[in-house]
Amino acid sequence: MKKVIITLISCLVLAYLPTTSYAEKKIYIENQTGSDPSGPRRDSGTSIVTIGVDEENCELYVTCNDSLSGLHVTLTANGITYEEDMLNAVMGQTLTYYLDSYNSGIYELTIEVGGDTIAAFNVTIMDD
Repeated sequence: MKKVIITLISCLVLAYLPTTSYAEKKIYIENQTGSDPSGPRRDSGTSIVTIGVDEENCELYVTCNDSLSGLHVTLTANGITYEEDMLNAVMGQTLTYYLDSYNSGIYELTIEVGGDTIAAFNVTIMDD
């Protein structure tokens, strides 16, 4: 009888423990400022920056292909700024944005240098 009670209590405790679920996300990038006939992709860029995605870790990368003074990177949606970086970047420097907690939707990634927009990308996040 004692074993039955312990087993039942154990089952009840396990039933109320939170479970961790990692929903995979699909992330696509579409260049708004250039003519990219291939449509949404997992990497894109300009001669100044390269944009990439690591879906396994749900990360978005912005890599500078040149040293840039006054680099301003923003990730926005519906008037809300989710990420913002202002820096002087060196060639090869990579900014990493972790998107695992982001809701599905279309976000706009804007790259400015010295106050001028040099590139804009749609970043689409979809739950798998």
